[in-house]
Amino acid sequence: MDFRTKLINQFRGARTKVLLVLLLLNLLISMALSAALYVFLNTALIAELDGRLLTAARAIPFVLPEQYLDRTLSGKSISSADYERNVLQLNRYAEQVGVRYLYVLAMEQGQVRYLADSASPDEVKEGRYGHYLQPYADQELRFKAALDSGKTYFGEVRDEYGVFRSTAMALPRKGGGFYVLAADISMESVLAQQSQLKVQAALCCLLLFLMGAGVASILANKMTAPLRRFSLAVRRFAAGEFDVRMPIHRHDELGSLASAFNAMGDAISAREHLLHQLAFTDRLTGLPNRVKFAEALTVALSRNPPWLAVAMIDLADFRYVNDAFGFEAGDRALCIIADRFSLLQANPVRLVGRVSGNVFSLLLSAENESQVQLQMRQIEESLSASLLLGEQKIHIAIRSGIAIFPQHANTAEGLLRHAEVAMFFAKLNREGSVLYDPSREDNRLDQFTLLGDLREALQENHLVVYYQPKINVATGQVNAAEALVRWQHPSRGWISPGLFIPFAEKTGKLRGITEWVLHEVLRQQIAWQQTGLRLLISVNVGVSDVEDVQFVDFVEAQLNKAGDAANLCLEITETGVMHKPDVMLQNLARLRSLGVRLSIDDFGTGYSSFAYLAKMPVNELKIDQVFVMSMNSTFESVSIVRSMIEIGHILGLKVVAEGVETIAIWQALAVMGCDEVQGYLIAEPMSSAALVSWLAKAPHLPAELTPPSMSNF
Repeated sequence: MDFRTKLINQFRGARTKVLLVLLLLNLLISMALSAALYVFLNTALIAELDGRLLTAARAIPFVLPEQYLDRTLSGKSISSADYERNVLQLNRYAEQVGVRYLYVLAMEQGQVRYLADSASPDEVKEGRYGHYLQPYADQELRFKAALDSGKTYFGEVRDEYGVFRSTAMALPRKGGGFYVLAADISMESVLAQQSQLKVQAALCCLLLFLMGAGVASILANKMTAPLRRFSLAVRRFAAGEFDVRMPIHRHDELGSLASAFNAMGDAISAREHLLHQLAFTDRLTGLPNRVKFAEALTVALSRNPPWLAVAMIDLADFRYVNDAFGFEAGDRALCIIADRFSLLQANPVRLVGRVSGNVFSLLLSAENESQVQLQMRQIEESLSASLLLGEQKIHIAIRSGIAIFPQHANTAEGLLRHAEVAMFFAKLNREGSVLYDPSREDNRLDQFTLLGDLREALQENHLVVYYQPKINVATGQVNAAEALVRWQHPSRGWISPGLFIPFAEKTGKLRGITEWVLHEVLRQQIAWQQTGLRLLISVNVGVSDVEDVQFVDFVEAQLNKAGDAANLCLEITETGVMHKPDVMLQNLARLRSLGVRLSIDDFGTGYSSFAYLAKMPVNELKIDQVFVMSMNSTFESVSIVRSMIEIGHILGLKVVAEGVETIAIWQALAVMGCDEVQGYLIAEPMSSAALVSWLAKAPHLPAELTPPSMSNF
């Protein structure tokens, strides 16, 4: 038998076939386990990096000086020196926690801009960092999407400084919109760590293969039957069944391999158990987190209880504990509160969880609303005892929201969400306990929808300017009108200004509406000038507007665009709530120098200071319609209006009365010497085209209705 024949017979033998199959299977197993190990380690690495980034981002407000973010988000200026100190402070903290950059971004003037940044001392010297309000733009606009959606972003970001693994935590800002706290780790660092994991996985693969090859070469004849069991176990293990174990009935190499397999399974199962525990348990208090609490609540609901109540409890003003005593003391206080909640389990609390920083969730054992209120009082009493932090005693108040099954929701998430909504109103109104009320949420959702629609209305020009003419009492001439904004919603129709103007003021959108009206009025004046029509148009602005230099800059820019066609009067409201009177007086003087006429609107309804009124470079006073319309019914109103007219004339100001709806009021104002009037007796607010047609129909009031002025007698 020649060598070739021997070789062929050798490969045809059972031992060789088993050995080849075993070696191939060993290679596949080694590769699969190494791949699974790499995926597992890489997932853990990314989770650890994202957790580090999120923790670092959350710490930014506490690294920065107190109230810094409030100042920047409210538009206040920050000096370069203060900003650079904050840049270095953030950089030191970034180095401590192992991240590359920390920064704060927000939408300002339609662009993503820096409110804070971190940089090394060398980068600061070279100016390579995000300066205050400097525009920022990543190539994929990830942060702009986070600001628009309000959702926290984890992932890769490319910008002018490089490629990073980033976290952008979106937080709501006062007045609407969002800002983000962001942290970066260089992708070079991430890739280097991933390369190390690949090397480790490859070494593991090689080690497993060598171990399997050695065992296969020695025990090929005896492993046929056990190999099938081992192969099956490995496939189950690769599929994620980490609790699979190999029976050990022998003390040879196969037994050792089974022991090694079981040891690896034990290690991975222990790691999985730890990850599971971290995923479902609050690390500080040991209580179930929101996910675990929701699971337990789902189990309770699956038993079809006739009645069930969930309470969401917020520790009121808890941030002051952290501010006053530090986060370590705050954590101790949370643990004490958690222990007190745990002591209440079984009665009246069936389950307690910690869903966020200082918010706990409770599953109550009550069977009706009266029992809920009784149990909530019992819970409040248990928490009313003072907490001892060092030598300092503190007292914690709670704000709680309650949702009831099946009245308010029939799912765990629905109950938790509605309890959170009720807790929100408890915090908003500073009430102890609030039961979920769907109508409150409907109104809240409607306002939220209205906010989005209002933003779209400004962008899509759904707003319309109407004009209400003013008539000169002495001559009957119409040389002025007031601009009034109207909203024609595409689906709701006309929305009353009494609804959306206060809402816009609360949400910080009133400035945008004011600027839109100013732009539209000056555009209309350009069109009118081409037809030979020139009217003085009044636009309502608030004190906060004229106290803002940027708003005055905007007015100047619009006046420059309008040129000679500009004929503008700004009616200023809320003169009794001036926050920066000196700045306001400077801005008013600047507006007067630009040719803008100034009027004090709604005079008499606020707390206008006559000392400041005498200093203001205004042209006219406008008497609020409340007093004008009351002249028909009360003698006191007549006296008040007469006094206002006299005060205005003493100060050398033109006096305008609004709300004139009857001939009697018209005549009384004429006798008192009022200069101009407006109201439904003259004309209702109308579109620009309707105003032109109305002006062409002069005279607008019969001259005999205007008696001679008695103000000079």
